[in-house]
Order: sequence, then C-alpha cells, then structure tokens
Amino acid sequence: MANSTKSPRLTFLSKLLSRPEHEIIAIRNHQPLSVGDLKQQVVQISRSLLEYPEKYWAIFMLDSFNFVAGLLALLYLGKHPRLLNPFHQEMQHYYEVILTDNSAINVNQFLHKRIMHIDSPSTYNLNNDHHFLDIGFKQQILTLFTSGSTGLPKPVEKSVSQLEQESLILLSHWGGLSNELFIASVSHEHMYGLTFKIMLALSCHIPFVCENILYQEQITAYQHKKLIYITTPSIIKNLDNKLPAIECDKVISSGGKLSYHEAQFCLQNFKVLPDEIYGSSETGIIAIRQQKQPNTPWQLFSSMKIKIEPMKTPLLFSPILEKPEPLHDKIELTDSQSFHLAGRVDKIIKISEKRISLTYIENKFNQLNEIEQAIVIPLEQKNRTILAVIIKLSLSGQHLLLRYDSFKLSQYFRQLLKDTLLLSEMPKKWRFIDDLPKNAQGKCTYIELKKLFDVTKMSKKFPEEINLDIKQHQADIELNIPADLFWFNGHFATQPLLPGVAQLNWVIYYVQKYFNTKLSLSSIDVIKFQSPILPKDRLMLHLDWNNHTQKLSFSYTLISPDNINKVASSGKLTLCQ
Repeated sequence: MANSTKSPRLTFLSKLLSRPEHEIIAIRNHQPLSVGDLKQQVVQISRSLLEYPEKYWAIFMLDSFNFVAGLLALLYLGKHPRLLNPFHQEMQHYYEVILTDNSAINVNQFLHKRIMHIDSPSTYNLNNDHHFLDIGFKQQILTLFTSGSTGLPKPVEKSVSQLEQESLILLSHWGGLSNELFIASVSHEHMYGLTFKIMLALSCHIPFVCENILYQEQITAYQHKKLIYITTPSIIKNLDNKLPAIECDKVISSGGKLSYHEAQFCLQNFKVLPDEIYGSSETGIIAIRQQKQPNTPWQLFSSMKIKIEPMKTPLLFSPILEKPEPLHDKIELTDSQSFHLAGRVDKIIKISEKRISLTYIENKFNQLNEIEQAIVIPLEQKNRTILAVIIKLSLSGQHLLLRYDSFKLSQYFRQLLKDTLLLSEMPKKWRFIDDLPKNAQGKCTYIELKKLFDVTKMSKKFPEEINLDIKQHQADIELNIPADLFWFNGHFATQPLLPGVAQLNWVIYYVQKYFNTKLSLSSIDVIKFQSPILPKDRLMLHLDWNNHTQKLSFSYTLISPDNINKVASSGKLTLCQ
C-alpha cells in the first residue's frame, strides 16, 4: 500500500527485497505487482545469469518492473549494468550481452552479441534459497549515458549510493510526498526517469505504473489516485486543453525549461504548477523552480553551490559528486542559491584546424522567418568532417518547399546566409523535415539526427505504382507505401506517418508525370488531412485536372481488405506553367 500521508520512511535499493512481500510496488495493466513478485523475478533472472561469465550488460526493458528486476539481478550477481538502447549500433562496443524483455531483439540483428530474454524459462528450478539476496550487491556501479543531443551519447558512471542520495535530497526539499502513484512519460533508462520514476518511487514506498503514460486520455484511468506525473516540456506544450482537466498532486518536468505561459498551461490542465528540475546525466539534480510569476529564478538544492569565474565554465559543487562538474549552460547568479539560465555554452568543433561554433550557425538559421528551428551537426564523410543542417520550416517556409525541390530551397537559404556565414560555416548537407525526431525525454539526439543522412536507408522517396487508369484529364493511381520510404524516418517521434508535405509533393510529381511536365504549384486553395497514412498502406490517388481554370482536385483514399475505404486527404490546388 502507498502512503497517503507525508512520511520520511525510506528504503535503500539493496534493502528493497527485504520489505513485506505483500507490499505493492508497481502497477502493470492496472494489476498490482508486489515485492514478492519482484523477488521471484529477481531470483529467476539471477539463476539464468549464472550461465553467463560476461561482465558488461546492456539492460533494455520495455516494462519498468522488468527493468527493476533486471537491474537488481545484475547488481546482486556482480554484473555491470549499462543503460542504453542496443539498436544504436554506435553503442555496441559498450556491452557484451543484452538483457531484455523486448521480443523484437533477436540474434539475427546482433550477430556478435549474446541475448538473454527475461521471459525465457530458467534452466534452474526455483527454490527458497535466496542467500545471495542477504549478501547484498556485488556490483555497486552502473553506467548511464547522456542524451546525446550534441554528439554521440557519453557514458556516465553512477554508484547506487549516489542515486539513493538524490532521493534523500529531493525528499528533504519537499518534506515528504503525499501521493499514491507515480506515472511517467519518460524512459526509466535515462537519468531523469531512473531518478524520479524508479529510485524516488521505490525509496518512498509509492508504486509506479510500469507503462509509459504519454497522453491525457491514459492519465484519466488513474485519476482516482493522488498522482505524481513525471514528464517533459514537449509533453506539456502539446497538452489538449479541450479535454477535461486532470488533478495531479504534483507534476515534475525536466529536459528543457518551460516558459511562464507554458507553466500556466500545465496548471490549467493538471491543476498544479509544474516543479521544473534542472540537471543533467553527469551532475544529477541541480536546481528546482515553480513559476508562480514570470522570470522565476532557479533555486539550488541544499548543499549545492555554483562557482562562476570570468572567462571560465561554471562549476557545480554537489554532495552527489566526487569532484566539481562543469556546466554547459550560461549561468547568471541572482544570489548564492538562485540563478537564471542564459542559454547554452557554445558548441565548438574543429574543421581543418578552424574552430567552428555550431551555436552561432544555428542562431543565424533560426533568425530567418522561413525557419522554425534548425539544428547543425557534424558528420564524418570520407575521412573529413563536414556540417549538416536539419531544418523544420515555418508556415512560410513550408510554402516554399511546395514550390521548390530540396536542392533549390537549400540554394535559397545559402543565398540568404552568404553574407553572415563563412564558407567553412555553410552546411554541406541539408534535410527539410516536418518534425524534429525526439526521444522519450523530448530531446533531439545526435544518433537520430545522423540517421536522416544515411542514404543507404533513405533512398526511396516515392511509393510503388500498382495500377494506373488515365483518362484525358483524370488519373487513378493505386499505390503501395513501402515501410522504408525516406519520409518515414525522423518526421514523427512516436510513429512513422507520411507527412503532408510528402503527400503534396507526390501530387505534383504525378501531375508532371502523367499530364504536363511543365506544371508546378502556384497556390494551395483547399487542403484537408483526415486520416494518417502509415507504412505498408495501400492508397488510391485520384487526380482531376481542369486545363481551362488551371485547377487540380486530388484525393488519397485508403484501400482496406474489407473494402471499407476512407479518405486520407484531399484538396484543390492552382497550378501554373
């Protein structure tokens, strides 16, 4: 049972399995999971681990209860857990074996790695011999990884005692917690989710929900409980205020700062202002704020101090850290315990011995009206470093993309920036996308951005034509949508969808192919998107061209096996020659 009143009762991770076996620690599919359930799973995983001599393990779980069981088993058996995504090939040298509950992971994908699925039956008979649980952890260190927003993720070693100390600092700040359930939109494998969804919940004897909770509709199923919601600014910014407000006991947000307006938007939807947390994988928690008024400063947690010297990177002194840690943000102190954030410290790389500021280049792109957000990254090409830019266009920029192809649009921006960027600062590769790819923490990661330039995986831009019926000014084109289309990589974070820009590009492509190669888009008169288009869908594209008025009507209709067809999108365009 969870505590319904504030309590300082804490349990360290190594003592978790000593708690009463009937105590509920997690909820899966609305069903309770107890300490006894956890102990049984830890013992079973541990028995199987005895067959493996390897030291370094990638732990990759979809389910948070399974994650806790796997983490405990590795620590008890003296294995070194490394919390990472094994699908990122760049990370494979960090581990020897994968411990997972993900059935999508198989030996065909990881030819040189061993894989242990936790649902595989143990070759040992389970019994009551739990003596290794009484000995304690043989391994006290685990490895997390930075989000990789400015480059490849970097390993960060944390001790179990450091994680436990964070929980103590948080509870000391809040004076205890009165909620009954933790829910989270963030991954348990990153520092933020590990600290707040897992460590804090377990330390306070408060259950957590195993599944990630991303939408308000999911939260309503738990609103009879006093909730703490662990989430990110990207989730808060996209809340639907047309839905009924949900009362949360506390909302915790990290991964970026919220504006005052966005904090009030959270209050409107969850009836509580968010507690914003400032920190990083390297430092752990640093500061907190709740924006009751505009321009609210951040407050350092107790016993923490930031030292600022002219022309030097700010240094954090924290009881969680063995030594001072440099911060990668510009800090403006208001007093010894509070400060404002003034942007990121410049991202500097070297190209041909020249220092290049990626921050400066991004700022120049982001000042253009046609661009909503641009990110510049380094790429390795033929043993040299080049710059690449990923651009999310504004509304005015999206209109340009419909008139020009990507190459001509990149030339347009080159012309705009030629007087503000040096030749060495001008990106060599360009990508225009509907949405920047973000992880569960709401951050754009270097690995996902780099994938946008992998031409071997992203060569297909057009669907497969199955049937074609053309009359004088009409065409019906049956299309099959391959799963490996260029457009499905990186445009939407949670599911591959065909972007609206791609649908319009296809319309113009087929108009030029079957009616008149000289036709191009003049204006969009009407357009309506009704249903998402997914990988492997079948479509009927209908084109109706009026040469006299220079108007084109189009529609995409989803073809289903049961012949219940529905319109995915439709519109009217004005074309010109």
